[in-house]
Amino acid sequence: MRRVFSKGQLTRADAFDIMGSGDDMALPDVMLYDLDGTLVDSNELIVSSFAKTYRDFFPDRSFSKQDLIDMMGPPLLETFERFETDPNRLEAMIQSYLAHYREDEQKMIAIYPGILDALAYFHDHGVKQYVVTTKFHRSADPSLRHFGLLRYFDGVIALEDVKKPKPDPEGIYLALSKQPWKRAFMVGDNPTDIEAGKNAGIQTIGVAYSYKLSQLQAASPDHWIEDGHDLIRLIERMCA
Repeated sequence: MRRVFSKGQLTRADAFDIMGSGDDMALPDVMLYDLDGTLVDSNELIVSSFAKTYRDFFPDRSFSKQDLIDMMGPPLLETFERFETDPNRLEAMIQSYLAHYREDEQKMIAIYPGILDALAYFHDHGVKQYVVTTKFHRSADPSLRHFGLLRYFDGVIALEDVKKPKPDPEGIYLALSKQPWKRAFMVGDNPTDIEAGKNAGIQTIGVAYSYKLSQLQAASPDHWIEDGHDLIRLIERMCA
C-alpha cells in the first residue's frame, strides 16, 4: 500500500523513502515547471538586475520595488518595450540586464526547499520532466547547472524554442509532443504559467511562495503547494 502523507508530516528522509515504494501508483506522465520563482529563488536577483538596468538607461526615472516585481515573468524584450522603442537601445538594455544578472547570479540565487527531492522522486519513477521558461537557454542553463538540476529533466523549453511565449501554450505543447501522455501538470509562480497550463488543457499548480501571490491567486491554479515536499504530497494524494 502506498504511504500517503498529510501536511507537515513529510521529512527529507520520508521523501527518499517513498521513492522506493509505491510502484502501483499511476503517476503523471509529464511534469512541467517554470524556472525562476518556482524551482530557484532568483527573485531578489531579478529585481536588482531590473533596477540596475533602469538606472543605466533611465537615470531620471524612478521605479518602486513593487513596480519591478510586477515586471517579472514576461520575456525581457516584452518588458522593456513598455519603456523603449528603439531596437538598438532595446538590445542594449537586454544585454545590460543579462550582465548584471550574471554578475550576481551565483551569490544571490538559491533552490527552494524540497525541490531537489521532488525532482528526484519524479525522475526515479519515470515521469518525464521539463522546464518551460521565458528565458533564453544561455540565461536559464547556468542556474540549472549550478544546482545540478539538468540530470532530472528531459528537456528545457526556452524562449528561442517557441514563437509565442507563455501564456501561450506553445512551449507546453512542444514538451508534451516529445512523448505519449495522458496526464500532465504545470507548476509555476507567475500568472502566465497558470494561464499557459490552462490554455494547454492540463492541470496547474501554483506555488504559495510566489512573489506575485495576489496575481497568482487571481489566475486560479487548480492546486497549491508550499514547497517541493508538498508537491510530492499533492501527487501522492491525487494518484493514491
